[in-house]
Amino acid sequence: MTYVSCISLDKNRRLKEYQVEVITFNGESEIVYVVARTSEEAQAKAADQMPDADYTMVQGCWEY
Repeated sequence: MTYVSCISLDKNRRLKEYQVEVITFNGESEIVYVVARTSEEAQAKAADQMPDADYTMVQGCWEY
């Protein structure tokens, strides 16, 4: 089960590049870069890239 932590409320929904930290069930951390419209979408995409993701946190966001 993945817990998604939302820290951004972007209303314009343009594509941006997000830096997302993914924490695995065994406590390891990996930074993943994804392109998405919202922080929620970015976190879901990042969690999908890691098969044992426990939770995610957006670390940064840039205009794409």
